[in-house]
Amino acid sequence: MTGTGLKPVLLERLGRDHARIAGVVRELSDSADNFGEEPDWDRLQELLGFLDYYADRVHHPLEDRLFDHLVNKGLTPTERHLVFRNLGQHEEIKTMTERLVRQVEDARSGAVVDIADFLENVAAYVALQIRHMRFEENQLFPVLDQAFENSDWNALMGALQPSEHESPPAAPVTH
Repeated sequence: MTGTGLKPVLLERLGRDHARIAGVVRELSDSADNFGEEPDWDRLQELLGFLDYYADRVHHPLEDRLFDHLVNKGLTPTERHLVFRNLGQHEEIKTMTERLVRQVEDARSGAVVDIADFLENVAAYVALQIRHMRFEENQLFPVLDQAFENSDWNALMGALQPSEHESPPAAPVTH
């Protein structure tokens, strides 16, 4: 691409986001794998809080804007299917995050939580997140790269809210 260099800025940002999200998802998975008699519910809440806030409320909406713009770029039926499949995964991930957050909140408030159910939900969530990020990086980001012109990247950058221009927050520090 020639010109403003906005394409690399947004795609690099999404890649950095994925790296941060993947690190938190790995720690969530490790925490579940090492679940003891006294789970660290506070740490689980911190990890899920980051995923709920940043992945579901900042990162995915930014991607959704890119993909909404992408569907109007003369995609093949297969490419359109990939975009809509991905948008559906964003909703599925958000629903799963909310379920895990509720389970952790319940546990922290002293309610009985079915640990086997919680661990099963964590495993399903982690698998979906990893599959989802790989799918975007390997299938959709290349389509974005090919389909968008400088004018598309400029229009998208111009439409971003000021908070969306900022660097993403650091992931919760690993203990």
